[in-house]
Amino acid sequence: MTRQGGLVLYSRTGCHLCEDAEAALTQLGTPFERTDISGDAELEARYGWDVPVLVRGDVVLAKGVINARRLRQVLAK
Repeated sequence: MTRQGGLVLYSRTGCHLCEDAEAALTQLGTPFERTDISGDAELEARYGWDVPVLVRGDVVLAKGVINARRLRQVLAK
């Protein structure tokens, strides 16, 4: 589950959009925790085909295509 106030990137192995989101977070120097949803029935049901999904606390900040430009927008809020 998510850490209080921390960013969590829900993703799955082999997902190119997930890899792009990770690269953008790393490029911006934004600390995050990566959680692979594969094999976790609850997370699969919650996020399924929406990955990557970036969450802070219990709030979904972004999902799908997550690049550096979009990250700057959602993290500025």
